Amino acid sequence: MFKIAPHPEKSKTLSGGERRRWYVHVALIASLAGSLLSLIYLSHSITIHVIFGVSFMLMMLFHLFQRRRTVMSLLQRLAGVQTRARASTRLALSDIILELLVLNVLVSGIVDGLNHQATQMPFAATIGLPPGLSQWHKLAAIVLVVYATVHIIRRRKRLRRSHIQ
Repeated sequence: MFKIAPHPEKSKTLSGGERRRWYVHVALIASLAGSLLSLIYLSHSITIHVIFGVSFMLMMLFHLFQRRRTVMSLLQRLAGVQTRARASTRLALSDIILELLVLNVLVSGIVDGLNHQATQMPFAATIGLPPGLSQWHKLAAIVLVVYATVHIIRRRKRLRRSHIQ
């Protein structure tokens, strides 16, 4: 009497949008790692660090562009124009926090470059941070790396097959 349709299997091949999104994810991770590793192992060459850092910033712009609908939707929800599920709000807020942390690292790096020295944060010593972490750019970078690591770990299953929104 009733015919049950078989459940369609997920395709193992990536669509064009998924592939582009995956490339941006790989480029983000590689440029962040390159920026860190060049600073650690090639500390005498700030140029390589800057090249990796700028490529990371460009990839973040691509990432933000790919997430433009999600970000616009969040802004509408924050303004009270639109209501949506709590999970998607958390996802978009996480993206915006990540973007702000990246912007903080960018600004601190530019300020240090223009001043030709690391900008010190006097309050870092008063809260008990080691002397090396009293520099704005270093502290901002560490916070970014920790947040990005948590961000990647929490989304690791979706990194390969995420859709551009």
